[in-house]
Formats: sequence, structure tokens, C-alpha cells
Amino acid sequence: MKPYGGIRLTRRVVAVAVAAGVTLCVAAGMRCALTRMQLLPAVLAGSAAWLLLWAAATMALGRIYCSTACPMGALMDGVARLRMAWERGRVRRNGVRGVRPYRWRAASVGGRYSLLAIVVLCMALGFSVVPAVTDPYSAYARMVVAACRPLGVSLLSAVVAVATLVAVVSTAWRNGRFLCNTWCPVGSALSLVSRHSVWHMDVDTDLCVHCLKCVDACKAQCINPADMTVDTARCVVCFNCADVCEPGAITFRRGQHRLVTPLMQRAEAPSAAAPSLDTQVAGEPVRMDRRRFLKTGIVAAAAGAAAVAGRASCASRQTEPWDPAPLKALNAPMPPGFVSRSGFLRRCTACGACVAACPTGVIRPSTRSYGLLHAMAATMDYGSGACLTDCTACTQVCAAGALVPLTLSEKRRFVVGKARIRLQNCLAYGRGKACGRCARRCPSGAISMRAIDGRRGPVADLEKCIGCGQCVAACPSTPYKAIVIEGTD
Repeated sequence: MKPYGGIRLTRRVVAVAVAAGVTLCVAAGMRCALTRMQLLPAVLAGSAAWLLLWAAATMALGRIYCSTACPMGALMDGVARLRMAWERGRVRRNGVRGVRPYRWRAASVGGRYSLLAIVVLCMALGFSVVPAVTDPYSAYARMVVAACRPLGVSLLSAVVAVATLVAVVSTAWRNGRFLCNTWCPVGSALSLVSRHSVWHMDVDTDLCVHCLKCVDACKAQCINPADMTVDTARCVVCFNCADVCEPGAITFRRGQHRLVTPLMQRAEAPSAAAPSLDTQVAGEPVRMDRRRFLKTGIVAAAAGAAAVAGRASCASRQTEPWDPAPLKALNAPMPPGFVSRSGFLRRCTACGACVAACPTGVIRPSTRSYGLLHAMAATMDYGSGACLTDCTACTQVCAAGALVPLTLSEKRRFVVGKARIRLQNCLAYGRGKACGRCARRCPSGAISMRAIDGRRGPVADLEKCIGCGQCVAACPSTPYKAIVIEGTD
């Protein structure tokens, strides 16, 4: 076995084991350390232990997170190995010379760090859609949930998952870990530390015969054939280059080799210029002149007056007992375990772990419930089921800290929302039928049937209601439900 063969095999085994564990935990809805150690969820959850561990590991050994702990990286490596096997088979069958697997590619410093700045800015402002789409763990978990529970995700989440899978597979097939060094914000953040790592891959040009086998094997495309230098900011420490180097010129070591021939001393590459602060206009406040301010105020006042007038006319108009109309929640309810609405929307990465863990399917990825800036964040869809009072699965699997773990006693008291009733949609009040399913199904006794204006109808006690949605699931009113759950903060 070659000098680094054992290390390379161990790295592969660990990467496959971690990816399989993450897949199993997400699909089964289990609480798992493998999901909580992922970098972006650890940042959002404020897990100092994992952050310090990965920072120390990256400073010492380089980007081993990308090569061992990232499930998306394991998927890319699997696709790359399939491509290599296909190339070898094509050469054996046709007897033709295979194409070079990988080529050196110049670092896209401005592109990847600009995207990292955008992701950090969105996280600071509380816009979760950009981190949710670009984070490798969240994207991988979303694909797993879409594959395991295709009927439990929204159309938007399914489309994003399929598009992500196609982009990752097609890019990894042709360019290996190209996305890790261009699109992935986690890889860009780790590259800031790994460029100064203590141990790194280094080429001894006194031993190098310039066969370029290492360049062909580098899936990070970070070995420059001109001067045989390794870009440690992009290197994912896979040891493929050291495995194919027959003279043993590539080693994993501290410092750099001292070359015998002075003329072959490598020149330091000029450092990339820092992005100008003048170009970061995304965070600047929007200025509004006086004319626009007055125009906006007049429009807002007119809209408010029209709303008040419409409400007054509706109140004064005599309505019929049976007057069904659509009833929708004005404030989207969030899964149990949230601390505040702003905190939940800031931390939710739309990974779908709570969606997979929910036994009734009441938790679903949102589309427009929280706005486009928080698309695919988890929400409660009571048209699909109700929340069980003796279940805490969703609160146990959230790795980003958007949902805090709850005990069964805490879950039974946790207020997800409040019931809002439209009597005109109720069969008992509007049609005079014998119905009281909502009152019978309510586990907290918050709904009771009472006499209202000479007719019998449901009344909700907001002090007792916890927003479980059992009443919504039991309501037989058609074509519109008579009860809706309004989210609370």
C-alpha cells in the first residue's frame, strides 16, 4: 500500500459513514449528533463546542470538514468516482485514450467571497432563503426529505431539491468539487482558515517529474502545473494527489520543502485585493425624497380609510346565516418549540428535518406563508393533519436551534396558535345541523357549543387554546372550514 493509502481509505470510510448516518437520521426524523455538527446549523444554534472544534481542526489540518463531515461532499465524491469508473471502462472497451479527468482552474476569489458576503448579510438581516439554498447540509437534507416523503413537501421545496440534485450531480461529474470552491459558503468560510493551516499538501519540485498525474487526480482543481503549487485554500485534503504520485513528491507536512535549485523557488502569488466597501450597496438604507414620502403617506392613508369603510359597511350589512367564505390564517403558525417568530425565521434553514419527523404531516415547507425571503421555512398546514399533544419529534431534530427541545409536559402547554371561528361557515350555526365535532375533538377543552343569537355554534376560549389544530381537522364544513389557527409570537 502506498504511504497515504491507509489515510485515504480511512477518509473515505468516515465520509461514507457520516453521509449514511445523516441520511438515516434525517429520513427517520431522529435526533443525531451528525446533523448538529454541520457547520451552518452549529453557527445558527450557537454551538460553541462544534465551532471551536472545526476551527481548530481546520487550522491544524485544513478543510477536513469538507472531505469527511459534509454529506454533500460525499455525494460529489461518489459521482466523481462513478465518472472515473465510466472513463476507465470506456478506455478498455474502445481502446481510446481517456480524457483528462480534471484540470487546474484559477481561483475565483472575488466570486466565492462575494457570495459568502451575501450569505452573511442575509443571515444578519434575517433573510433565510439564501442560506437555505446555498448551505450544503440543508440542501442535502432537503433532497433526502423530498425523496423519502414526496407528498409531505411543497411544490417549491420539491423543485428546489430536484434542481439542486441535478446541479450537483452534473457539476461533480465534470468538475469534481468545483461547487465547493465557488458556490458553497461553508467552503469559502473554511478557506479563510485553511490557507494558513499548519499541516497541508506540499510538492517537492526536486522530486517532481512533472507527469501531471496529481493535477489530473485533484478534484478540487487546485494544483497549478506551472509551478506545481497547491492552493491550500481550496484543497479538501482528499489525498488523491499523494496516492497517484509515484516519485513521492507530494506529502502532507508542515511548512514547505526547501528546494535545492534556487532558480526553481516559487514566487508568491499576489494577494487578491479586498472588495471595496463602496460596492456593498446591499446593506445601505434606502433613501426616500420628500415627494416620494408624501406620495407614500397619501396612498397609505387612503388604503387605511378604504379598509375602515369596508369594515363598517360589512358590519352594518345584514348577512345571511349561511354565507360561506374562504377562511385563511392571517399569521402563519410555526411548529412548536419556537422562541420567537423573528428567531425562528432567522435560524430555520429549510432542511426539512422537522417535516420528515412529523408523524401526522402537519409540518410542511412554506411557499408564501412567511414571504419569499423565508421561502421553504417550516410551517403548520392543518389541511394535512393536526399536531399531536404527546409528540415532541420536531423539536428534537432541529439542528439549527430554530426549535428548542420540549418535554411532553411542555409540549402540552406550548401555544402554537389560537383558533379563529367564522360562524357563517359552521354547519351548526349556518345550517342548523347537529354538529359539534370541533368541541369533542379539542384536547384542551377550549371549544364549546353555545347559543349565539338564537342559534347553536362553537365558541373558542383563547385562554385554553394551544393551536393543535384538532378542531380544524375535525371540522366537516364544506366547501370552506369554519375554523382556522392563527399563529402567535
